[in-house]
Amino acid sequence: MELSLDEQRLIAEFRRLNQEGRQELLDFASLLQKGKGKEASGDDSSPRNSCTLDRKADRPETAKEPIFTE
Repeated sequence: MELSLDEQRLIAEFRRLNQEGRQELLDFASLLQKGKGKEASGDDSSPRNSCTLDRKADRPETAKEPIFTE
């Protein structure tokens, strides 16, 4: 398996950590992974980085009009 330069650097930094640092990093990664699964299943009721669209506003760009070409 070939690793990119960034992946090799991450592995080298991880190996330099003491046991407590490694465990803390692994716990954090586990927490992120659990949060990712939650978002995929739709259980998270607080959306992030999103906005609502006003569905009642007229949108002329979506009007169904015939296209005239020559």
